[in-house]
Amino acid sequence: MKQRLCLTVVAMWLIGMTPFTGRAEDLLLFDFEEDADLKPWTNLELADAKVKEPAAAIERSADMATAGKHSLKITFGGGTWPTLTTTRVPADWNAWHTFMADVTVSRPCVVGFTVLQEHSQRGDGYEAATSRWTRTFFLKSGTNPISAALRPAVGDAMDPKRGDVVGFEIFMFNPHEGELIYFDNIRLSMTKAEELPGKQSFAVSGTDWVLNGVNSSGVLSAGAVMELGKKLDVDWTAIEDRTVAQLEEDFAAQYGELKKKHPRAILTILRDGEKGYDPTAPDKTYSGWKDAYFSSHGPDGMYRTRAENRGRAETQEIFMRHRSPLMRVDLASIPTGSQILAARMIVVRATEDRDPGKNPTMWVVEPCNRPWEEDEVNTFQYAKDQFWKEVGGFHWTDDPDFLPVFLAHGPGRAKVNWWDFTEAIRFWTSGEHPNHGFMLHGDSRDYMNGYTREAKDIKNRPAVLVIYEPK
Repeated sequence: MKQRLCLTVVAMWLIGMTPFTGRAEDLLLFDFEEDADLKPWTNLELADAKVKEPAAAIERSADMATAGKHSLKITFGGGTWPTLTTTRVPADWNAWHTFMADVTVSRPCVVGFTVLQEHSQRGDGYEAATSRWTRTFFLKSGTNPISAALRPAVGDAMDPKRGDVVGFEIFMFNPHEGELIYFDNIRLSMTKAEELPGKQSFAVSGTDWVLNGVNSSGVLSAGAVMELGKKLDVDWTAIEDRTVAQLEEDFAAQYGELKKKHPRAILTILRDGEKGYDPTAPDKTYSGWKDAYFSSHGPDGMYRTRAENRGRAETQEIFMRHRSPLMRVDLASIPTGSQILAARMIVVRATEDRDPGKNPTMWVVEPCNRPWEEDEVNTFQYAKDQFWKEVGGFHWTDDPDFLPVFLAHGPGRAKVNWWDFTEAIRFWTSGEHPNHGFMLHGDSRDYMNGYTREAKDIKNRPAVLVIYEPK
């Protein structure tokens, strides 16, 4: 190891790069102290790129330096993923464990870094994305010291089998035209980066249960859903398949029984395209659903796929927490403080990819804490220039992206899925919680390609049925 380290240091000196900061275990990659430090940097231009990104201007600056007297100042011209690239990098990074840098920005935003090795591939597919080391970071206004493991336990990692390091890149998501960011003290460290805690507790609404969401394959909260499934598997029994019409008939019968004790009770069906949901305006057509799918599936190198918005598709994947849609049903027609007597949510499968209904599965409803926009939400942002705290909203602590509670839960069905939604409607109509919708996701034992509010057949669209008594 000492011999390899010495050879790398000599090589760094030969190409004019400063090998060390103040600590012997650090390798300084870029400090931008000399005019010559800018020459190896260019805007990335790919011959097969679908859209050409606006070129970014680079210069040395005496502003925002965190080590030495200068930083790299980048002025962006807009774009989606403008990228700066250089091949002036040390070939052997095997002695170091952690990537570190200081980035100064004027607003919350997302920036990223990529390391290319000899056998790395470009492209948005999984195989290509795992062949290169990439990390995206959610930054706050001001100077952000960042760090990331070069060989993490989960995700894309540097691998000596891919050969020498041959390139390094810096990119930004949706920069504004004329926006400035500053980079300095880009370095490697022999110190291993601390991994984030892999546990989060989730409450189950309507019960006193608390679930421990242990990180499962890099998907925090999946463990809580699996724990809930195992908890209820003992009492699981196969349920006869029901059509949408049969479910509505069943609910109407339940309504008839509840009317005996609650004569002022009202039944409403909240489904896009149907009339009669609002007793004060019986001819008004409901148009209060919204839904949008995005994928938080790893690795981090799939950042272009993660930035896609799919808010207008007729069907959408519904799977685990990192591959499921956001949904929201407008409840404004139900007076705040009403007594919610019963509620049910219906989701219809567009295709039967698996054989659910014959074995126990578990689905949960997790409430969102951000006012997301159907045509703008993706893995990085819930609305334009409004960013999640973590990728895909995986943040449940201070100022959480989602609330650590399951408002509804239950098994899936073969064709028409339904869940008791009473606690969820109570949660949002109590007046204590804003209605920012929810994510429906499962424990991996089931998979759905479900219809959305854009489905051509109205009865295939998702719906919530509610029986309530106005306050």
